[in-house]
Amino acid sequence: MPEHPKLTLAFLTHAPQSAAQVLEGIEPEQAAAFLEEVPARISAPVVADMSSWMAARCIERLAAHRAAAVLHNLPFHDTAGLLRLVASERRVAILDALPARLSRRLRNALTYPANTVGAWIDPEIPAFPDSASVADTFRYLSNAPVASHLFLHDVGDGRVIGAIPVTALMRSAGARPLSDLPLRRIRPLSSRATLSSVAFLDDWDEFLMLPVVGRKHTLVGGLSRAGLRKGLHEHRTTREVIPGTMTGHVLAALAITFAGFLRMATRAERPLRREQ
Repeated sequence: MPEHPKLTLAFLTHAPQSAAQVLEGIEPEQAAAFLEEVPARISAPVVADMSSWMAARCIERLAAHRAAAVLHNLPFHDTAGLLRLVASERRVAILDALPARLSRRLRNALTYPANTVGAWIDPEIPAFPDSASVADTFRYLSNAPVASHLFLHDVGDGRVIGAIPVTALMRSAGARPLSDLPLRRIRPLSSRATLSSVAFLDDWDEFLMLPVVGRKHTLVGGLSRAGLRKGLHEHRTTREVIPGTMTGHVLAALAITFAGFLRMATRAERPLRREQ
């Protein structure tokens, strides 16, 4: 990509929100190619002002060392939130490129118990700010997995607003804002909820995927029907294996303890017999 004039870098520096909107309006590959050429300290504020889902698509397309440099210039919470939305294989490469201490903190923050929703998050959830247009969504959906709905979040605080059927997008003009389309209210899942607590929600009758939010109620990904089924199966299998193993360990420990007490009692009795 050609060198950018100083005016372009000045625009990024002094108007990161406007620059973020420009990047959201072009193909992810083009946005990533642009960010590859911009110093991380300048591009980081722009990435922070992008929609989290769109920013994650750009981060995935950056070289690992460049993505790590951008994320290193963001607050820890923002970095963790973006990495949750990055595909797992790219996430590992980026974490490996970050400083060791920060990488450890992020790995811990991104780890969930196996029986919780967070452990089965799919980062490829189609999510957009309510300020996006129909044309913006098709630009991203063309490279995304099959989806029945896309999810809207508030452009300000990032909270999930609702869902729009993909069929509604197909009947709408490209310039029409998503906020004008019929919206289906939906209650997002907590990343800390157990899989069993969300397995029988009525929303599964309509949606292939449900949005998942973190501690600050911002979107961190989605839980698909397939992910839910796999998670429940693996957790059930683990529960069937572990109890027997744990029981064996406990019985073995009791046997060892009892044998120890028996030896102590025997040794304590022997001196008394000699004294008699």
